Amino acid sequence: MKKSRKMQYCTKCLMPSTRPRITFGEDGVCNACNWAEEKKSFDWSPRWKELEALCDKYRSRNKEHFDVIVPYSGGKDGAYIAYKLKNELGMTPLVVTVRPPMEDPIGVQNISNFLDHGYDHIMITPNREVGMYIDKQEFINRGIPMHAHMMAVQTVVFRCAVTYNIPFVMFAEEGETEYGGSSKLKNKYTYDLEDSINFYLSGSDPTRYLDHFTKKELYWYTYPTREELMKLQPEISHWSYFEDFDNYKHYVLAKEKLGLLEKEERNTGSYENFSTTDTYIIWLYFYLMYLKFGFGRTTNVVGTDIRRGALSRKQAVELVKKYDGEYPEEYIEFYLDYYKMTREEFDAVIDKWANKELFVKENGRWVPTFEVY
Repeated sequence: MKKSRKMQYCTKCLMPSTRPRITFGEDGVCNACNWAEEKKSFDWSPRWKELEALCDKYRSRNKEHFDVIVPYSGGKDGAYIAYKLKNELGMTPLVVTVRPPMEDPIGVQNISNFLDHGYDHIMITPNREVGMYIDKQEFINRGIPMHAHMMAVQTVVFRCAVTYNIPFVMFAEEGETEYGGSSKLKNKYTYDLEDSINFYLSGSDPTRYLDHFTKKELYWYTYPTREELMKLQPEISHWSYFEDFDNYKHYVLAKEKLGLLEKEERNTGSYENFSTTDTYIIWLYFYLMYLKFGFGRTTNVVGTDIRRGALSRKQAVELVKKYDGEYPEEYIEFYLDYYKMTREEFDAVIDKWANKELFVKENGRWVPTFEVY
């Protein structure tokens, strides 16, 4: 089958024009690469001073309890941020984990290893029946297979901020700016409720499920009331505003200082082995992303590696051709059990969301009709 050049690709990385909210300059370079180039001559010291002032503010405010909440999945970024806040900025973080479905054993071990290094931690397990229902509906109707967990990563943290009276929260990267999306938050260290819904929940307000569940059943999947948030005035922040965000640097520190383990084999649909170790369902998420938009996990990873100077674009093209969109065969039985679906029902949903302008089905698998170049 002869493939055609159906998509515009960034001339520096390989992010295509199908990525939601991406923009390109006249030279064909995407906004993520332009931001990476801008950061090479960026003076981070004023922003770091802002962070120091925030830390001083909340140490003074909180005194006898935790100063800051750090969301933590068991991976490199949350571990790095908690370490820096504790050891370089004198903060006492409360680390919060939202327990995912289909936990990866290496992720569970990484949480245990991290906690052995002296951090206070709570793990919230939102109602699994509620989460499974939401995930199944979103998988069928929107092609998003782990939306309940994506919701909870935001809503649980907002809830914990209110419950524990900790207005300062430090998430990892602001993905829109870092990876090629909206630049709205590029020069802001905080974001609000509407940004949380629009950017991190794909525009899906969790309250839409109140027609099926009670407010109590949906507690961890919904945000605090506006009155509660107005009273607390939380500063929901991203670490990437204050310091150049380098995934590999985070991995090295977490491995050396906090016992982070990587997999022995590469991740499905990619060539690296040290990220996204929390849940098996993530590989279905990346596969569907590939079928809908024509780029998968490898495209994301090579973009990061190109921007940090670890990979050439020519090398990246070969890696994307080899690994992007790999079918997560080894996890299919987990997915069928979770969604309570037959293989035929599951395959029908996959077929529904495959972009017919970019893929054609051959021998039971969707194959690309586009050329990566």
